[in-house]
Amino acid sequence: MIQHGYELDFSKQTFGVILYGAPGIGKTTLALSDGNMGADTLLIDLEHGVGRTNPIHRMNANVLSASTYEEVLKDLETDQAKAAKTIVIDTAGSLVDYLKDWAFRTKPDAKTKAGAWNPMRGFGHVKTEIESFVNKIKTVMNKNVIFIFHCDEKTENDGSTKQRLRCEGSFKNIVWTGIDFGAYIQMLGNKRWACFSPEDEFFAKGCHGIHGHVEIPDLNSGVPNDFMAKLFDTARKNMIQENAAVADQMETYRKVIEGVKDMLEGVTDQDSANACMKAIADMPHALTSKKECGMMLNQKCASLGLKYEKATASYVPAGDQK
Repeated sequence: MIQHGYELDFSKQTFGVILYGAPGIGKTTLALSDGNMGADTLLIDLEHGVGRTNPIHRMNANVLSASTYEEVLKDLETDQAKAAKTIVIDTAGSLVDYLKDWAFRTKPDAKTKAGAWNPMRGFGHVKTEIESFVNKIKTVMNKNVIFIFHCDEKTENDGSTKQRLRCEGSFKNIVWTGIDFGAYIQMLGNKRWACFSPEDEFFAKGCHGIHGHVEIPDLNSGVPNDFMAKLFDTARKNMIQENAAVADQMETYRKVIEGVKDMLEGVTDQDSANACMKAIADMPHALTSKKECGMMLNQKCASLGLKYEKATASYVPAGDQK
């Protein structure tokens, strides 16, 4: 089905998210924050670290544990995986390790003649497969996907430090392309913050009204673990409002364009052309309607042998221009 952009329904929009930060900052707990103790989440626990999270925050989550990439793919076909709203990959760096193992075992050219790992060929297979894997979750299964990364502190030539995703190969760079939100999790004072706007120290990404530093609630005070649920809900509402605003402008745009088309039928000479120009200037324009209407009038006037004269700000016969 083909729709106009302003007709799209964003009420069930899914999102791609990167959460990264130092060990122990609470990335996994944050990723499980669907507000129902993880009931709508499938956690792909590739680091076997789910036991380090508070039991109350993972009580209802489904946890996928696997020793090979093939097992991960098989478990994605289960009813539990299909029922989940959000799939969490903990961690994305470990997923690359699983794919290296998969490529080494199944792709002959991922090995050198000596039987060692072939980085060029091997990572080529990893890159292709990981793009297919992410596409399956986001597009085919239509799920939110949250990538958890550890981070590394890198020292630049000027002595400044940068926080970067910890991951082998090019995935740490290409993963940002299909991501809606990327948050660096850090402590500022005694509070945790999800930072959605890039700064000199770290990469980040925000959209649909989600920007800047967003405080992560202290769950020890009995606050429900629903940070991501609220973030997704806010983003969807903002998308709907943004789309509605554009829809209103589109309605004005269409009315103006159709009105000018009707007026142009009555443009037959210099006087009617200038009257039409004034009427166009007085119209309540939206989007690109003013420019398009001016072009339509210019084309009609050209067919009548008229041209716009800047000196008089009017249409005159082409041969009379000063």
